Amino acid sequence: MKEEIRDKVKFVYYDIEDNLAIESVWALREGDCYRIKNIPFFAPNIAYDDLITVEEDEDELFFDDIVEESGNSTLQIIIFNENDINDITKKIEDFECGWEGSHLKGYISINVPKKVKYSPIKEFLESKSKEKKLDYKEACLAHND
Repeated sequence: MKEEIRDKVKFVYYDIEDNLAIESVWALREGDCYRIKNIPFFAPNIAYDDLITVEEDEDELFFDDIVEESGNSTLQIIIFNENDINDITKKIEDFECGWEGSHLKGYISINVPKKVKYSPIKEFLESKSKEKKLDYKEACLAHND
């Protein structure tokens, strides 16, 4: 039986304007820890399937520390032209990466699984960046190839 994911963990971080911000990320409880179960859109240094500890404050869960890194990487991407979204996300899927769209049109987060070679993805993103089709951030880079 698959366990239901019903917990959200809050990550406190500094946004691009250097203001404190909070992102809630779905997580699955594993004993005293939680495993991240969606791709973060804004929070840095965390990836899908990382195992973390939390602090509870007034019935809310806040990120405390990483217990075990998943080996996955998180990329955060803004696609400038709405007409390019389907082509770019299809290519990301061709690389065997998962992605999630945010509430902001053209803003997506990508999970690069541990088993996937990162360098071809980076080359693709760099070429699209030079064409001024997107900009991206390596929010959590576990890959070293």
